[in-house]
Amino acid sequence: MRKSLFLLPLVSGLVFGLSACSNKAESEDIAGGPGSITTNGLALVDGHPASYATVALRKVDFRAEQPVEENALVVADIYADKDGFFDVNIPSDGEYRLTVLHDGVAYSKVVTHNDFAEVGKATEPDTVNLAATAVLGGVVDIPEGSSAVWVGIVGTDILVKTDVNGWFALSSIPANDTLQLYFVSEDYSQNLGEKTLYVTPMESVMQDYRSDAKVPEDTSSKADTVEPAKLPQVSVLMKDGSSAAYATVALRAADARVSEYAVQNSMVNLDLRADENGQFDMEWPTKGDFRLTVMKDGNAYSKVMSAKELAKIDTLRLDATASVSSKVTLQSSDEFLWVGVYGLDMLVKTNDVGAYVLPNVPANDTLGIYFVTPDSSNRLYAEWKAFAEPSGTEFLSPVKVLQDFEDSASSWYVNTDSLKKGTTITPAKNAKDGIVYDSTRKSKVFHGTYKLANDGYAWALVGTSFEHYMNLAAIDSVVFYAKGDGNIRLSLENYIDQSKNLKAATEWIKLSNDWKRISVNPAELCVGNATDETCFASWSAVKNYVKQFHIFVQDGTEFYIDDVILYGALF
Repeated sequence: MRKSLFLLPLVSGLVFGLSACSNKAESEDIAGGPGSITTNGLALVDGHPASYATVALRKVDFRAEQPVEENALVVADIYADKDGFFDVNIPSDGEYRLTVLHDGVAYSKVVTHNDFAEVGKATEPDTVNLAATAVLGGVVDIPEGSSAVWVGIVGTDILVKTDVNGWFALSSIPANDTLQLYFVSEDYSQNLGEKTLYVTPMESVMQDYRSDAKVPEDTSSKADTVEPAKLPQVSVLMKDGSSAAYATVALRAADARVSEYAVQNSMVNLDLRADENGQFDMEWPTKGDFRLTVMKDGNAYSKVMSAKELAKIDTLRLDATASVSSKVTLQSSDEFLWVGVYGLDMLVKTNDVGAYVLPNVPANDTLGIYFVTPDSSNRLYAEWKAFAEPSGTEFLSPVKVLQDFEDSASSWYVNTDSLKKGTTITPAKNAKDGIVYDSTRKSKVFHGTYKLANDGYAWALVGTSFEHYMNLAAIDSVVFYAKGDGNIRLSLENYIDQSKNLKAATEWIKLSNDWKRISVNPAELCVGNATDETCFASWSAVKNYVKQFHIFVQDGTEFYIDDVILYGALF
């Protein structure tokens, strides 16, 4: 039986219902999939369900009725279920803003009753694809006699208060739709106007809404050749509003990497300095994307912006930097890797197991981290994105999806002991031939069937071989999902030839008809054969030179594998 939650009016004259479920059975009922008559919405992130996403519906002209600070874009009316399905009842009259949020991604659009699938009538739910949110910083005029202004977004719940200088920040706003910002006096009695804003995913925008904001002169029609626009004085402020005298200023292409590989702990080498009043001017490029970085005394402003955005900058405010500590997985032949951030001059080295620290990097912005081999080719080895809050150190652990079977799985194979007659496995060679759709996991998985000879040493497996020997000494865990009617074991190996074949494996794990999450701590791995579980080679003998990743099966006829993930690995 389904339940409905009827909400109190959010604004005058608005009452609407959103269906919710209160137990597991009801959740499964709602998650009916395409053709369901109980849900009309499906929230996805990169094609995967946005489990338990926040869902809210507001009148298109909704504004907060009272001056109560709310940092969330919307407060949930309901939540999607674990499979991303939700039920929203859009009234038949008027326009409404539907907003769906999930861990830094969002969907927010103006909809009508006729725009969205209707429960009981539509053949399938409407899909909303969530995209990365953006960040907005800005400054507004403070009316005489007031010390702050309220700032909100029409059709959402978010409402923030500026500081005494008129500065405000909206840390997570939806992208890919036109938004209306509204401004209200400190006592919430006077409407101070609206501004239209459109942002793209992961964009970081700084807007000056003051009445005397400087607007760069448009020179596009004055000459056939457009010279770089020179902005009047840019003011740099510390977090407390004071001038950032003699701050370091640098501009780099957004995808710039260092040209010389040597340790450089400073964020950037300066192009120029602000003056004693914290002001500078710079000739801005006319096209392209760039990272502007301004630093002083452990504080920084650093953002990637387009040339058009750079030309509109008037005032920048610095915030405390942060440090990022993480790791990358080395090839066994590498003693270290170089680590840098796109658009910055900083460069550090990993240790011999890939751990590193980036000291004093910009906070409140996504950093594109790159890894370069230390050989003469200086080849790009891997890339990663990280985000740090101001002050302190962020300890971030990467995740490597080794195989999810959603694509071809071309590098994965199946194999058996050719010396044991009567041992067979299907598919016989390529794992891609065993990929099937599983309705329980709502994704593609690997399915194999097998028969082992009546011999304790007979074996069958599915797995992959890395292109290079990998140093997996610093990985945190190996996690995968499996089901079947026999037993399974994970084996990490550095097979070179029959004389040098070291393995580190789990004990045999019993499977069932239900999917089981298997988590393996590599430090606990040992190795034995099919009949003797006494460890004769520990993980320490294998971890620095892992070449093969194998999953063995026994004592059954079929098995399924899905979502093989290495935690603490990046390569």
